[in-house]
Amino acid sequence: MKTLGYILIISSVWMGCKPVQEKIIGTYEIDADRGCPNCEDNGPDLMVFENFNVSDGSPGYYRFGYGNGESHSGTYDFLQMDTLLRLMLYPDSSSIQFYGIVGSIQQTDYRVVGNKIKENCDGIFRNCVWVRRD
Repeated sequence: MKTLGYILIISSVWMGCKPVQEKIIGTYEIDADRGCPNCEDNGPDLMVFENFNVSDGSPGYYRFGYGNGESHSGTYDFLQMDTLLRLMLYPDSSSIQFYGIVGSIQQTDYRVVGNKIKENCDGIFRNCVWVRRD
């Protein structure tokens, strides 16, 4: 009976686990009530991640929108570093404010946790948080 219980627990955990490449797909909005005061000022108001296809190895498409109407977009991919999975952005278009990052590689500290994307803002316990909208 114990064995059956363990099998059910393990299989339910295994079935609920998605790779981060699938978890990140969606539209996220900044949660202004959480994190640090500079989260809204420095981070995007809106993050959109689309079309990541693990099977064919093609990178996904992203778009970041800011409160002042500025934006940048391009492709994204993940880079495995030790035990961390880093989100890498490859901007290929932008508004004038972000023109300097077009053609560069932007390494982020974003973490996908459930239906949220988090980034440290003030130590390890304070995070900027973007919540999935769809």
